[in-house]
Amino acid sequence: MATRERKIFTELGEDIGAVVLTNGSEPNLDLTFFYATGITSGLFEECLAILKRPGVEVISSQLEELSARQANVRTTVFENSKERQQMLKRRLKGVKKIGVNFREITHSNYAFIRKCARGARLVDVSEAIGRARMIKDEDEVSRIRKACDITSKTAAAIPEIAKAGINETEAAAELNYMMMKLGASGPAFETNASFGPATAEPHYVPATRKLAKGKLALFDFGAKYRKYVADLTRTFICGKPSKKQREMYDVVLEAQLAAIDKIKAGAHGKDVDMAARRIIDSSPYKNKFIHGTGHGIGLSVHDPGFISSRKDMILKEGMVLTVEPGIYIRNFGGVRIEDDVLVTRNGCRILTSAPKEFISI
Repeated sequence: MATRERKIFTELGEDIGAVVLTNGSEPNLDLTFFYATGITSGLFEECLAILKRPGVEVISSQLEELSARQANVRTTVFENSKERQQMLKRRLKGVKKIGVNFREITHSNYAFIRKCARGARLVDVSEAIGRARMIKDEDEVSRIRKACDITSKTAAAIPEIAKAGINETEAAAELNYMMMKLGASGPAFETNASFGPATAEPHYVPATRKLAKGKLALFDFGAKYRKYVADLTRTFICGKPSKKQREMYDVVLEAQLAAIDKIKAGAHGKDVDMAARRIIDSSPYKNKFIHGTGHGIGLSVHDPGFISSRKDMILKEGMVLTVEPGIYIRNFGGVRIEDDVLVTRNGCRILTSAPKEFISI
């Protein structure tokens, strides 16, 4: 959107003449490029976005010109690398201080900007960009809602998809297929379908393990819709749960509900995390919750923002965050329940709607 550069400049707090965002080759893309320009399709490899206080200009290759113009952003097209360099030099002429997103730039692109900047000072503005991206505008929330809706509908269908004997990669493929049938452009990240002991590994990559009776089945996945994403986790049991499996699930669900109840504008992330952690640590599963309670989502599945015991953050209206406590027991299994929430003045809105009962599949 044309006004997002204003949010970035407001957060800068210093006299930056221009911010230059540039992409490398996929997957080394600066997601803030898409945030600032409002572009919803295309890769824009080796393309540039120049942010100045009057507005945004995209320096685009011919390959991506149509996608840029469809976003109604001012666009200039280069034919070759020499012309790209000349264009950037002209745009930066006279600018003494240039903002660069150090978190998402390749070294070669940093060197390219420095060469074109003709002695200007390059300043890391990634913190300011992160603060701007944390607060979602109406258009961003709308896209995240759609991604969450697709993800929730897919999660609700898992009992029909995952049966005893299916393997993890097959299950992941079925979820990806369903999300795209429902309108997603693709998965938000590599879909995690894990069975049995593998459910104790939070960032597991599906393999050939088959789902067997009496084993836990964890699915962590999300849809991508017009560049914005969802992130949801649900845990199931194949057949009848043991007493321990049921207990683990009940503790995690109680922890998640307690954390959600604490979320509102002005709340401390550490307090939200503690609400979940206190319940798990007062159960037989103390110290088995091995990660933070949540993180930001938006253009990235790990967008700026977090709910953690290690670093505090004041929650603000318009943030979209995950809430995902878990219990993990090596060689046995794990339980995680994750939803996406929009922080409001007096609480939060849960954007994901899949059932949270401990369902047998």
